[in-house]
Amino acid sequence: MAKVDLNAIGERIQNQRLALGYTQQYVYEKLDISQNHYSRIENGHVGMSFEILLQLCEILQVSTDYILTGKLTTEDKSTFLDRYNRLTRRQKQYIEQHIKMFLDFNFK
Repeated sequence: MAKVDLNAIGERIQNQRLALGYTQQYVYEKLDISQNHYSRIENGHVGMSFEILLQLCEILQVSTDYILTGKLTTEDKSTFLDRYNRLTRRQKQYIEQHIKMFLDFNFK
């Protein structure tokens, strides 16, 4: 049986929220939950109901697969590519430099 990694789920939620430029307040108000509860989800301290998960994925424009497992679906990849293609040449170069830096860095 697969173990649920709440910390990883919270990190993916936070990363996607930040990538979209959303504040925590924007998201928890859209979900109609307290700031404390949302913060605990994002920090990996608690899980969430299926209803909250589905609403959150809609707000963050990602699949439940991505939030739960980190695996991108075809739809997630398409959304990423659409956003990437709207960047300027200079923005793309900046992102590519950072990707190369992360790939070259040994996180062990």
